[in-house]
Amino acid sequence: MAARGNAEVLLRLDEVSKKEGNDQCAECFVADPDWISTNLGVFLCIHCSGIHRRLGSHISQIKSLKLDDKSWTADMVQNLDTVGNIAANEYWAKNVPLAYKRPGPKDRPDSVLREQWIRAKYERKEFLTESHPAYLSGSRSGLLYKKGKGRNDWNARWFVLDQKEGTLSYYKKRGSATRGRSEVVGCAGVTLKLLDKPLGVIELRRTNACFAHDVTGMVNSLQMIIPDGPGANGKTRNIFVYSETGQEIVEWLVCIRHARLCLLKVTAGNMLTHDFTKAGYLDKTGPTLSNGWRKRWFVLDGRRLRYYGNPMDPYELNDIEIGTEADGYAVHDEITDRRRRAPQYGMTIVTPTRSYYLNATGLDEYNEWLKAIRSVVQQSPTETATMATGAASSAAAAAASATTTTPRSLAAAMERTQL
Repeated sequence: MAARGNAEVLLRLDEVSKKEGNDQCAECFVADPDWISTNLGVFLCIHCSGIHRRLGSHISQIKSLKLDDKSWTADMVQNLDTVGNIAANEYWAKNVPLAYKRPGPKDRPDSVLREQWIRAKYERKEFLTESHPAYLSGSRSGLLYKKGKGRNDWNARWFVLDQKEGTLSYYKKRGSATRGRSEVVGCAGVTLKLLDKPLGVIELRRTNACFAHDVTGMVNSLQMIIPDGPGANGKTRNIFVYSETGQEIVEWLVCIRHARLCLLKVTAGNMLTHDFTKAGYLDKTGPTLSNGWRKRWFVLDGRRLRYYGNPMDPYELNDIEIGTEADGYAVHDEITDRRRRAPQYGMTIVTPTRSYYLNATGLDEYNEWLKAIRSVVQQSPTETATMATGAASSAAAAAASATTTTPRSLAAAMERTQL
């Protein structure tokens, strides 16, 4: 009889897991999640469930959809059916600022954004009310470690974001804190009078920013990309920084995105900052037959394909514009110049002025690069400029627009989770 009862519970659990919204992770929207927070009533992927576990069982109690089949009870399944991903996000993420970047299916399992999103949501409960956190105040100041230009050293720098001026400045040291008339108001309400001239000033209107774990090897790091930035001489300037905590680096990114939101008056979160379409190593040879193959770091950023000698170089070696098929651009899955040695994963990018010959490091990279560049060539310039940063953007928008009326039973379930 007990076996029959458990079978009925598992059958009902399977039905609930297939309901709309429960078929993707409540945090990063990865398809087919097979982990569950029983008290929060949400379905999670394996990576997000690991972070939920680290929150502690007083916040989130994790079970496997497939491995813990003997410990499920009817009450647990009923709670899942009452809550579920859509209703839970309507509650816990009701007031997420437009500038806040959410994790997506393509984010690293150990991404700082994934962990800080979950902690902000359930541990710090940042999105339950309409109160505006400090990182949306329009100004921020704090210590970040900045990579030296063209060097491998990292130096402590005092960064000051001023939304009214539209700038992010950095100084060799912190100015003296005063209680008098403010020049810049820090995020903690302390007014700062900056005594030194800035070492650099970044114009936020033209700056993109993204997490840089893959490049720096440090979890809490950002890359800022500035077209024709300070001292760039017409090239794109890359500035790398890291912080001592994950919460701090995420809040810096959100602060930059919020400033751009106010400066540019845009209405789509994916237009505030964006991740690169694709980045990684490719071998490249020059235009003449005598040129050898050299390993380069390539970044596909919209319609710009930039390549560097090393991933953290401050400036690119060259910048290739990727136009449309109608303008004479194309990408081929082989080396089209028959006089050249054909590498195993060779490809050719054709532009109106010359052809670029590249070779991927493996089959997967070869296919991913071809797909990414072809997608750009086949798109109109308008589509490229406005396309979303990935599946997370559309999934997040769908979740944000899924408004529901909270019934009493659901409200009661939510109350039980706030321990």
